[in-house]
Amino acid sequence: MDYALENARVFVSGSFMELNIGIADGKIAQLGKLPIDAPEKIDCKKRIIIPGCIDAHVHFRVPGLEHKEDWNSGSRAALAGGITTVLDMPNTKPATTTVQLLEEKRKLVQKDSLCNFGFHFGTTTENIAELENAANENIASFKVFMGSSTGNMLIEDEAILRKIFQIAKAHNKIVSVHAEDETIIKQNSEQHKNENSASAHTKIRNSECEKAAIEKALALHRETDNKLHICHVSSADGLEKIIAEKRAGSLTCEATLHHLFLNDADYEKLGNFAKMNPSLKSRQDNNALLHGIFDGTIDIIATDHAPHTREEKQKDYLEAPSGVPGVETMLPLMLNAANENKISIERVVELCSEMPAKIFGIKNKGAIEVGYDADLCIIDTKKEWSVKGDTLQTKCKWSPFEGMKLKGFVERTFVNGRLVYDDGNFDGSARGREVRFYG
Repeated sequence: MDYALENARVFVSGSFMELNIGIADGKIAQLGKLPIDAPEKIDCKKRIIIPGCIDAHVHFRVPGLEHKEDWNSGSRAALAGGITTVLDMPNTKPATTTVQLLEEKRKLVQKDSLCNFGFHFGTTTENIAELENAANENIASFKVFMGSSTGNMLIEDEAILRKIFQIAKAHNKIVSVHAEDETIIKQNSEQHKNENSASAHTKIRNSECEKAAIEKALALHRETDNKLHICHVSSADGLEKIIAEKRAGSLTCEATLHHLFLNDADYEKLGNFAKMNPSLKSRQDNNALLHGIFDGTIDIIATDHAPHTREEKQKDYLEAPSGVPGVETMLPLMLNAANENKISIERVVELCSEMPAKIFGIKNKGAIEVGYDADLCIIDTKKEWSVKGDTLQTKCKWSPFEGMKLKGFVERTFVNGRLVYDDGNFDGSARGREVRFYG
């Protein structure tokens, strides 16, 4: 045995139990009330232990955009937030749209990441033939951008979209969709072309824009019966379309922290620091998303961690890029919501750990069971702290939640049985592993 975690409340099979955990060879080797003999013993002082969180939607900016984030800074931020595995999106520079580029990216990440990782594969109007090769690779999903975003991966041609869905179905792969309708975005952009403030963003990328794209994705999903995952749902209208179609297993969706806890009233305070795609919507949309968490429509919480520098964000609205950082604040924000009785901690674990592992088929993660990887997070649910951008690990050093007081704090994070984060200190020699996906 390598570690014994003692005197803790451990999340096992849907509830918290007073147990000790024995860790050996990177795995959970023992669970029980009896003392465990190990050279390293940690008294958890009645803290809770949950499975490490899995963030299925991050942009760690490698290769090509390392001035915004890299895998050392991004993985440190993840670990400080209790996230032990991240799934990285393909719109880097160059975008991850060929098997060769995927392999090159894999080598870069293996060299620098302190947390575990996996990759989504990018789709374009030009790489349909490459998808057959990529389907045999270890990837989380095919990522489709139905609305313009960072990079040049927009797909508007319905025939190409249909072919992507068909290839995914044939190879039992998930299609993950950024659902915003580009035609509506262009029409709204023309209508509001003289508005040069962040508040115009919701008018341009409105609920109608999201709803139309979700309708299109759902129509293709019905036609092909593929696995479809809708990323960062932001509106009541979009969620309503998903509710009408949802069938167990084949259709899933995610919500982000900024769409849950920020809204269009925050543009006045945050300006471009609240500019992201999809845009912030209304307080009513916040409430609809929270209800979607309660009733099970929303399957997972993800961050869409997409950092940019302060200088980039301080440009005029039309020039400033979209996106906000989030990995370090995801779990703390959810713990704070639990402390405010808006959600149970048990549901937080389901949304942030269990369901991402199930949806993307990540073996031996997302739960605390004997034989599972010892990806663990030790949490002080009572500690209060404030979000301060300049103390965050992310390279951009800012947060849209700046100044927010939160209750719930990540003390320690284990990755593959190794204590990698310990109350502000990192084991810089640790390296995460690429996760394996099983359909």
